Amino acid sequence: MGRRSDDPSDDPRWSEAERLATQLDRILDRTSPKSEARAAAVNDLAARLKRTPQTIRSHLRKYGRRRLVRDLLRDDSGRGPRLPSEAETIVRTVLDDKYLTPEGCSLNEATIVINGRLEGAGLKPVSFNTVKSRLWKHWTAEEVARRRGETVRVRKHRHRGGSLVPDYPLQICQIDETEIDVLAVDDAGHLLKRLWLIVLVDVLTHMILGFWLWPRSANREAIGLCLQHAIRPKGAYFQKFGIEATDVFGRPERIISDRAAWYKALKGHRGLEDLRITVDPRHGEPHIRNVVERLQGSINQQLRKARGQTGRSVADRGDYPAEERACLTYEQIEKAAAITAFRICNGEMDEKTRKRPDLEWSKHASRIPEHLLTVDWEEVQLAFLPESTCSLSSKGIPAFGLFYWKPDDGRLAEIYANRGREKLRIKVNRNDVSHIYLWHPTLMQWLTVPRADGVLTPMTAWELDAQNGRERQEAGTSWAERGKSRELVDEALTPPPRPRKARVSRKVASDALAARVASEAPKPYAADMEINRLKTTGDGLGVLPVTDDSFEVEHWGAS
Repeated sequence: MGRRSDDPSDDPRWSEAERLATQLDRILDRTSPKSEARAAAVNDLAARLKRTPQTIRSHLRKYGRRRLVRDLLRDDSGRGPRLPSEAETIVRTVLDDKYLTPEGCSLNEATIVINGRLEGAGLKPVSFNTVKSRLWKHWTAEEVARRRGETVRVRKHRHRGGSLVPDYPLQICQIDETEIDVLAVDDAGHLLKRLWLIVLVDVLTHMILGFWLWPRSANREAIGLCLQHAIRPKGAYFQKFGIEATDVFGRPERIISDRAAWYKALKGHRGLEDLRITVDPRHGEPHIRNVVERLQGSINQQLRKARGQTGRSVADRGDYPAEERACLTYEQIEKAAAITAFRICNGEMDEKTRKRPDLEWSKHASRIPEHLLTVDWEEVQLAFLPESTCSLSSKGIPAFGLFYWKPDDGRLAEIYANRGREKLRIKVNRNDVSHIYLWHPTLMQWLTVPRADGVLTPMTAWELDAQNGRERQEAGTSWAERGKSRELVDEALTPPPRPRKARVSRKVASDALAARVASEAPKPYAADMEINRLKTTGDGLGVLPVTDDSFEVEHWGAS
């Protein structure tokens, strides 16, 4: 830390060393060497300062001998500068032109530009930390913030959310969600929204317990599916994708999250309390030790190698046509995420901590309580399903535009007899609308109620909406035809104008209409009646019909 052992008292490095010495004094005074309390305090300070425990122990060894602040400063007085003057000029010029502007690039991008210029000048490339140290050497935090248009931030020793030191796996876990950095398409090639990745991580071993890809923003239902994936054994899941990895499962006791609305809604949730799962949305700095965030970054780092990658940001994406290049489906992305999570993140050593998560899990597995490994995962999923109340009708329980009931189920007879008297508690699962879950007040349990129409094929709510849309499209009428039909009705209801006539009473007008309608109505024996009409009235032209019929005349007066 620092550059010279004789730094003045107003130097920022000296102030930083003083703050660190205060923290080290607390550890040295309150804990004994090689004790669990000393190890916990070291881990806590390392988490708050974003350092490794090895670094804190090194500071303790140097500072513990004499308890002098200058022992925490690196003595570089006996050697020359690390970088040649030409390299120093290049670093400062690039930072001044590329980084310290309102639209400046990231420090990583500035490092790439610097190394490109150094290589062109025949000089050795520098590391990211070297560039970062030169930034704070030539400019203060206030100057950097002013030139980049940012607020002034304290770079180090800022307040963190504390440390997490669990005693065994599954005691404390972290959960977080993020959008993946690659675009997906459906089976027909239509572009989808960016998928959301929800990850649950064990804090002690850094083991990814489970994850869930969700096509919409995170919600309670997606969190429940992620927990279900974490709790269930994954042998069949690994076999589905043809991967070999360490099987990890179990129920977490305490879940640390940020203050997102869907996590705050789960605090004090009755279903989770029944399962003895505590969700703890943290105030202030929720990302303790950045365990879950680092693993999310590792998964996104692998996914960004695919076609249709969006980059870490809009600036990182540049002119890359992600929408045109996107070709991966949900299943392909899920397989890549599963391989990354359970083989790369869980099965490879962390270069910083020099620990391998799956070996750490095996090392501490014997300390996991038995009740955390034997859990009904269906009860976990049921606890996260949205709950509502409704009334029972004669057709059944309404949900999703359908009705749910089973007449031959004796357990439902009591509820049907008391219908209309009280509201029913139901839970619905949008991933399968063939059933809903009904709370039985007498049995004190959730009952599965199928669809009343007898269709038990699993179907999601989105598939049901698509099916209803297709049925409407097939049976529907175009807007033009519907409008034309109504115009015809309006035309029929609007008779042409007629000349004004003398007022006639309703009875007379009704009798006249009845006579006209009756005369035009069909009559029995209409053919015989037509012959008789012609015989008596003629053909309408004044000519009577010709007939050969003759009648004998009877003489009444003859004797």
